[in-house]
Amino acid sequence: MAKISRASMLAAAAALALRPRDIRAQTFEKIQFGGVPTDDMTPIYYAIKTGMYRKAGLDVEVVPTASGTVASTAILAGTYQMGKTSAIAAFIAHLKGLPLTVIANDALWNPKVLFTAAVVRADSTARTGADLNGKTGGTPALSDSNQLVISVWVDKNGGDSKTMKWIEIPNSLLGSAIEERRIDVCALQEPQLSAVLAAGKVRILAPVYSAVAERFVFAFYVANKPWAEAHPQAVRRWVETTFAAGAYTNAHHAETVAMMADVTKIPADIITTMPRIEAATAATASPTLFQPLIDVAANYKFIEHGFSAKDLMFKG
Repeated sequence: MAKISRASMLAAAAALALRPRDIRAQTFEKIQFGGVPTDDMTPIYYAIKTGMYRKAGLDVEVVPTASGTVASTAILAGTYQMGKTSAIAAFIAHLKGLPLTVIANDALWNPKVLFTAAVVRADSTARTGADLNGKTGGTPALSDSNQLVISVWVDKNGGDSKTMKWIEIPNSLLGSAIEERRIDVCALQEPQLSAVLAAGKVRILAPVYSAVAERFVFAFYVANKPWAEAHPQAVRRWVETTFAAGAYTNAHHAETVAMMADVTKIPADIITTMPRIEAATAATASPTLFQPLIDVAANYKFIEHGFSAKDLMFKG
């Protein structure tokens, strides 16, 4: 029987001790992320492309959806673990005690960066809120943030939002709905906004999000609550990585043009010249940034009642 040296035994023991760590290093937490692929998703696509999530032990896959409400429904059902949702959907889920939790801020409204606006046909005579009385608005999901901000703007500019009618149209078809006169007004985000403006058949009516506040968060990253509570470390790593990616992409727009042109199928020359959304970072993570929208949504009865913004955030 061959003798085994003490050095060999120590080497074998060391190798065995390392094996679990090696295995863990090759195991990634799978996250399916649902959301409308607009410019505020840039940090997520960038973190996937550059391997930032993989370095954090996460395997993230984006699943495009027609609206934030569709994404929220799928997350509530457990189809996706995380996603981007409209603020109103998140507020309603919170008030009803549904298993949806906000894990981080998403895009911030900044009036100096007009990445979203209400649009009308180029030949429309609408200039004020009163001009939209009795008109039809389009939105990806009824009673969502877009409908809310247009309603607030109408009322603050001489109109009566209660006289308006609203129909549900997927985000990707809103521009053509305006052009074909099926609706009179809608809110578009980049890059769809610049794409339809370039065609010359629509024009900007107003930066309607400013009707709520000069600076606030209007969309969120959310997770299925039972999943988040079972995977708090994965949630924290995802948030930290996404905020880090956002801090980089906010300052390096040129580096993400080709990537977002491929994602959205909007020409690169449009993305190069359009206003780019300010993604949330660790410096803009405070829940107080979405309190203005909670207050307005409660005032307009889009939600049952108001509440403190901090109550909405994931506690894990």
